[in-house]
Amino acid sequence: MRSFSVGDPQPASADLAHLPEIGALVGQGKGQRSGHASATVLKGEIKMKNLFVGFSLFVVTLTANLAWADVAEVSPRRASGGMAIEFKNHRLEPSASPTPLPRAVELSAGQRRVANLAEPVFQSNPALAMVIVDRGQIIYEAYKDPASADTAQFSWSMSKSLTAYTVGHLLCDGKIASLDDPAKLHAPELENTVYGDASLRNLMTMSSGAPDSPFHGNAYKTATSDQWQDQRAGRVTGLEVIKQYGRREIASGREFRYLGNDTQSLAVIADRLGGFIAAFDRYIWRQIGAEASGYWLQDRDGAAIAQAGFSATARDWARLAMFTIKTQKSGSACLQGFLREAHTMQLPNKKKRAGAAFDGYGYQTWTDPNFGNRRSYWWVGFGGQRVGIDAQQERIIVVSSWRESYMPDVYRVFAALQQMR
Repeated sequence: MRSFSVGDPQPASADLAHLPEIGALVGQGKGQRSGHASATVLKGEIKMKNLFVGFSLFVVTLTANLAWADVAEVSPRRASGGMAIEFKNHRLEPSASPTPLPRAVELSAGQRRVANLAEPVFQSNPALAMVIVDRGQIIYEAYKDPASADTAQFSWSMSKSLTAYTVGHLLCDGKIASLDDPAKLHAPELENTVYGDASLRNLMTMSSGAPDSPFHGNAYKTATSDQWQDQRAGRVTGLEVIKQYGRREIASGREFRYLGNDTQSLAVIADRLGGFIAAFDRYIWRQIGAEASGYWLQDRDGAAIAQAGFSATARDWARLAMFTIKTQKSGSACLQGFLREAHTMQLPNKKKRAGAAFDGYGYQTWTDPNFGNRRSYWWVGFGGQRVGIDAQQERIIVVSSWRESYMPDVYRVFAALQQMR
């Protein structure tokens, strides 16, 4: 069954060519004449059959269109370096001395079991890259064309978590007094929008109070407009989208709603405080010891498309995860406290319209998974992009995909990784 990609127009009807039973019904509906049937009876049969065919086509079309919304799919080429090449990006330099991320020389029995579990999951599904790390060593790594160890895998919404961490560093560097400050205090551009009236904490927890979007996580998407694609193509800026969809529907802080404009507003604040991309580069990218370049997708004005816009190799995604573990354990008191909050449920994911596998949401990060031992936190992106992190055991899984259909298997592998002795 096909599915739709972020920004792709959803077809008005399903492709029925692969459904032979429908073809048979249509063939019957044309009505082959019987030498023993009267013309009146034949017409009646044809009408009834045509009604049945029409109803059957309606049911199949409706079912297929509903399925389109259930299984997210993306372009393998764009997921594997294409986003960094085809569109406007700010390139971040690799480190002169990358943080070591060696392959384990010899796997323990437990590590071998996890690797053996991961292999068929990777090979038999629409995966592009998978890296599993146990305490700083790779115990499983695999790629499929067009992905490789050298391609920059695109984040989709995983970049939301990176945005929160960047703002957290600004907080702990004294650039922000409190997460309870109203956002417009730091970014006057947000004045007269729900995002400006909300606190930074509200934006962190996706509870600005803006109307829920029918396409969760996107800045805003309707049947005729995809603002994320428009930003990517340079037709609009992130700030223009924020202002266009800035009305209030409910009180800030009242309810978790998965909205990309909450993320984008955090990036606007960081831009006001010296530049979002510059802050990410300074506080995070230069600290992880990246082995390759990173890329921030940019809008027409050069602002990062923070809600869905970062590319890095699978190994460097693992290094980003390792950096959060290290900082949460040995960073400044402020950063340790911020990351503990970021990785702990701040609001429940009650409606499960997005993130069905997670019961909670922290700071732009998914928490309380309904699998494994529930201690992990997750960066989640459209189309099967995942980074799962167990900070206590220092175990990480990085997954890049072109279709999201097999995530329960990914979660099963991660649960086994957590249980590994």
